[in-house]
Amino acid sequence: MASVAWAVFRVLLLLPTQTWSPVGAGNPRDCDAPLASALPRSSFSSSSELSSSHGPGFSRLNRRDGAGGWTPLVSDKYQWLQIDLGERMEVTAVATQGGYGSSDWVTSYLLMFSDGGRNWKQYRREESIWGFPGNTNADSVVHYRLQPPFEARFLRFLPLAWNPRGRIGMRIEVYGCAYKSEVVYFDGQSALLYKLDKNSLKSIRDIISLKFKAMQSNGILLHREGQHGNHITLELIKGKLVFFLNSDNAKLPSTTAPVTLTLGSLLDDQHWHSVLIELLDTQVNFTVDQHTQHFQAKGESSYLDLHFEISFGGIPTPGRAREFTRKSFHGCLENLYYNGVDVIELAKKHKPQILMMGNVSFSCPQPQTVPVTFLSSRSYLALPGNSGEDKVSVTFQFRTWNRAGHLLFSKLRRDSGSFVLFLKDGKLKLSLFQLGQSPRNVTAGAGLNDGQWHSVSLSAKWSHVSMVVDDDTAVQPLVAVLIDSGDTYYFGALYERSCEAHKHRGNPSGLYYIDADGSGPLAPFLVYCNMTDAAWTVVRHGGPDAVTVRGAPSGRPRSAASFAYAAGAGQLRAAVGLAERCEQRLALRCGTARRPDLRDGTPLSWWVGRTNETHTYWGGSLPDAQKCTCGLEGNCTDSQYYCNCDAGRNEW
Repeated sequence: MASVAWAVFRVLLLLPTQTWSPVGAGNPRDCDAPLASALPRSSFSSSSELSSSHGPGFSRLNRRDGAGGWTPLVSDKYQWLQIDLGERMEVTAVATQGGYGSSDWVTSYLLMFSDGGRNWKQYRREESIWGFPGNTNADSVVHYRLQPPFEARFLRFLPLAWNPRGRIGMRIEVYGCAYKSEVVYFDGQSALLYKLDKNSLKSIRDIISLKFKAMQSNGILLHREGQHGNHITLELIKGKLVFFLNSDNAKLPSTTAPVTLTLGSLLDDQHWHSVLIELLDTQVNFTVDQHTQHFQAKGESSYLDLHFEISFGGIPTPGRAREFTRKSFHGCLENLYYNGVDVIELAKKHKPQILMMGNVSFSCPQPQTVPVTFLSSRSYLALPGNSGEDKVSVTFQFRTWNRAGHLLFSKLRRDSGSFVLFLKDGKLKLSLFQLGQSPRNVTAGAGLNDGQWHSVSLSAKWSHVSMVVDDDTAVQPLVAVLIDSGDTYYFGALYERSCEAHKHRGNPSGLYYIDADGSGPLAPFLVYCNMTDAAWTVVRHGGPDAVTVRGAPSGRPRSAASFAYAAGAGQLRAAVGLAERCEQRLALRCGTARRPDLRDGTPLSWWVGRTNETHTYWGGSLPDAQKCTCGLEGNCTDSQYYCNCDAGRNEW
């Protein structure tokens, strides 16, 4: 099933993987110093540890401290090893080993990084998520050059696979150097105005470079205006970066249309993104995160007749370039250079060339909300609920490009039911299941797979369930059935393939969704998992447990009952294919009546299976046995009969 999703939680996209090639450490930029080896043990942390001698503090490369490396308590794909570099550093390479003298090593892993240790981003190059091939033994060192490098304070190594004859075991090193950073923060109502040196404007070359971290999806990053509507503007629009260039310069053809260059997407993910704008005679180069668009103007020089000032963070003067007066930038700019001039440094020193407007500060605050990225259809986030409350109340935001996928699932208290929230055809659908009640469905929103943030508010109590998606509200009346909030809310793709998988996770008996074909085309369906020594999957039907069979005129068969299961035929076949043992029991009970067969043995009752085959035996008997269970076991109430029904007694 596709994945999406946050509570506070936000969902990014799944990207294809590429293959890494190992290279030796070393960087021509002389930024290859080992960063982790000199750190104290307290700088290392992990998801778990097998013992105190297998802790994360023993994970430094080529060391033999403790048991000779980090090993988690359980070797699975939910483990991680983290390093705090102490400050934001430029990271250019990584290296890994297994546990010293052991059978414990990692054969592939993912690399994550973060500024504050909360908002994580997976390392990728050229818009591909890279899985790093790891080690083939315990002691060889495997180095990898990071192209491009990145800046971060925190790093996480996430093992994906390991030696099947051992456990996860890691020793690591990180290479890089100190990172020089000048930062300015705009609160969405502030700006910097940089007054240019008129004597330096004879050149027809403009170069602007910066990094930005956006906390909202829209805002002006920079703007420069000239005569007759000439302007250049860099603006974040719905998470994409757009560069506008317009000129009525006489040297340009009169038919020249405004230039609009767009790059990137999901750039409001609260991570740093780099920008380079080059105006070189008639050539425009626009680069965002290593991706470049080029534009060649026609005619002579495209140098614009612009004013001697440029604003960053917004357009400070009301009334100017009204068609471009949009929301000011909310976020941080870093290492902002205009033709080689460090604009932020000038602002920090209160130089006269810089005018600060509004609330401008020189540190980048950590975001109050933390986005969570679901990297696979098996990943999810479990958050505690308010168990025992007679209501359900959840608020979160999400974004995705997937048309379908699971967002939220929770069981109600005392196994009284469950609800699931999911995308279908770009719409948000809520399905509420309660024992003894028909499922209730609520649908709201449309086109929600557009990559933008969408807010969701879900509430259910006594008389109704309501769901608000952005500005779209949907309400479903309920019968007066008490709704008790469950213990846990699961965000993301939480569909285990079987009850056995739920049992391995330590889940008790209860109602669960399973996805029997994994990521295949079949949808998940609701089952009851009976956790005994084994995990029994019970697929319920919508009919009563017992049906009264009434007689029919001779030669005119009558259908006594039909059963509609909570899963379709394909879903049932997939579940049966996973099962070690499968049972379906259909019993016929009768009293003071003979076994429903004619004298020649022709059956007067039968049932039809999934492939439309007719069966004449009943629960506990065998095909073609012509005996009831008591006849097979020799314990009928009257030994001269093979069925208790034939004895003409009231007991079954």
